[in-house]
Amino acid sequence: MKKIILIVIFLFITITSLNARNIVDIVTFADFSRVRDISVSLSHVYFVTTEGVIRYNKLEDIWEEPLTGVLGVDYRDIFRVYVDQFDKKLYARTELAAYEYDILFEEWYNIAEIPALDNEYIHIKPPRIMFAPTGYNYTAEGSLIDQFGRKFQISDMVDDRTGTVWMGMWGYGTAVTSTGSGVIDLMPYGLIQNRVNTIFNDRGLLLIGGDNFDSYRTGITFFDPDYNEFDYLETGVELDFPAEDINCFEADDAYYYIGTSGGLFVVERENLRVESRLTNRHGIMDDEILSLQKNGDSLFIGTAGGLNLLIGTSDSLSLIRPKLFVNTEIYDFELTDSTLWIASSNGAYQMYLKNGKLQQFQDPHLIIFNRAYTIERFGHELFLASDGGMIRLNLKNGDITPFKSISGGYRYRALAVNNRVAVLGSDNGFTLYFLNKKGIINEREFTISDGLPSDRIYSLLLDGDFLWIGTDKGLSRFLWNDPDRID
Repeated sequence: MKKIILIVIFLFITITSLNARNIVDIVTFADFSRVRDISVSLSHVYFVTTEGVIRYNKLEDIWEEPLTGVLGVDYRDIFRVYVDQFDKKLYARTELAAYEYDILFEEWYNIAEIPALDNEYIHIKPPRIMFAPTGYNYTAEGSLIDQFGRKFQISDMVDDRTGTVWMGMWGYGTAVTSTGSGVIDLMPYGLIQNRVNTIFNDRGLLLIGGDNFDSYRTGITFFDPDYNEFDYLETGVELDFPAEDINCFEADDAYYYIGTSGGLFVVERENLRVESRLTNRHGIMDDEILSLQKNGDSLFIGTAGGLNLLIGTSDSLSLIRPKLFVNTEIYDFELTDSTLWIASSNGAYQMYLKNGKLQQFQDPHLIIFNRAYTIERFGHELFLASDGGMIRLNLKNGDITPFKSISGGYRYRALAVNNRVAVLGSDNGFTLYFLNKKGIINEREFTISDGLPSDRIYSLLLDGDFLWIGTDKGLSRFLWNDPDRID
């Protein structure tokens, strides 16, 4: 009998361990600007937003990672949290149930009811008088009015009984003040809008842009993952940068080049001032800019209506309108030493930079034959994605390896590669291909059931051991090189 019990215990521990190792490490950053509730311990502040719970470390004066990668509950359903004074117990409530957070396993567990907690913070009403940041005004009704006349109502205020008052505003995020001064300090955190069309790695700083939809604030999010800090270039508030959908980025030492639904914007790096805007009136084939590629002092511009080449600096612009690709959508570029690869609605092409000769890529496996959405290169290997899947082209010997889609009807628009993996995104999650040197390719699909906020993948970026995933519900960080995960 004792032997049977030991075997059962061993099996239980083994299964539990396997399940724990199979947990996918995904954390999502989104538009956290609509604050529902605030809870405070001696060490942390928990802000409940419509896109999940975010937390601020009071002792170290830094933002910690949001609780959006925690299993057990849909983080968007949480409307209130409760924490004890010493930050040992954390509870959450949705409309239908109550939950307790397990700090060890980082998981929410359903409970019957939330117990009474020992804590001294109190929720207070906004005072009639406070001192707004420069360029803002505060109203006696508890609203902050920005320099563009937009009003943001304070949705919650908590006095932590240490002289500090924590604030949440509906549409403008988090802030802090003191009981003595009443001076409001803004605490920006999260994306300016949820939809992520494009992610650009600018020397470690991520530029994030997307479609506007019903976002109250729009523009570009600047995210420093090393310090977990956010900043913004807001659009739609001044005439020189209207609220356009953002499709792509490119950069050099002096400027950011931003492709939008309303043309190309050239923005100075130093002060984020719009230097110029180029549209169809200036000779660009179409105002819908889909792709950009810098090559020396030239900029290739892919639009919904064809290809443009911009030569020169912002002081002396010269547009060349090649007759190639007229009425063709140009989705992506990839540059090699002598060739510009082009992904378009009519397939994939090579343009030889020395003579401008154009050659269409012929795929014997017929995966790339109509639309080619994305091109990525790592070393001497080139990857191209289309509706039918993906191919890998060895630029040295011409060998082609097909990656056919086992699921029909998906659109594969996002692609990221390095020397070990290739990631293919679709409107049903993404597929991770492990590229074995012996030719054996293992793959695994990841969807909303693995912790993604959405199955609609619009952009991908590999950054060391992490994969950044752009969806219509935020930006997710995925630890693809997790040694503890079982695939």
